Amino acid sequence: MVKRIVLEVVLILVLTILLAWTVLAGLALGDSADLVGTVVDQTPRVLFGLLGIALGLWTLLLIIGAIVHRRRAAGWRIATHLVSLLVAVGLNVGGLALLTAATGGGGSDGWGMLVVAIGVASGAVLLGAGLVVVLVVELLILPAAAPLPAVSAAVPAPPAAPADPATPAE
Repeated sequence: MVKRIVLEVVLILVLTILLAWTVLAGLALGDSADLVGTVVDQTPRVLFGLLGIALGLWTLLLIIGAIVHRRRAAGWRIATHLVSLLVAVGLNVGGLALLTAATGGGGSDGWGMLVVAIGVASGAVLLGAGLVVVLVVELLILPAAAPLPAVSAAVPAPPAAPADPATPAE
């Protein structure tokens, strides 16, 4: 059971990061002429810089959810993982917006809110990648074992004892 939980968490995290990295790099390449700089430098800055808190929080929530729902149906695990990702991204973007507003970034120039807009777009990419990966891992890569057929708990009655010839019949 521990192997499945570890495998589930590692697969979901690694595949989600790889898919989000690929999508973010593809979006950034539309504006950039430097392929290597975009994929190796800019994309990790956005993914881990702006969404680092969400990834860390989701890692913790993913581990807790995998442990708590280890014996439940796949639907429970899928819902738990996706809700925890939504909460993590929401807290990350909310904290980023709060920090930007508190430091005066939401002033007349609007550059501070551009960072929040990039964070929201990156969060949407992470949500999309997480949705796809959680569904693929839970339904295709690590499907839940089929439940065992129900066994009847009824115990057969013991055979009747032979009648004692010394006892009078009624």
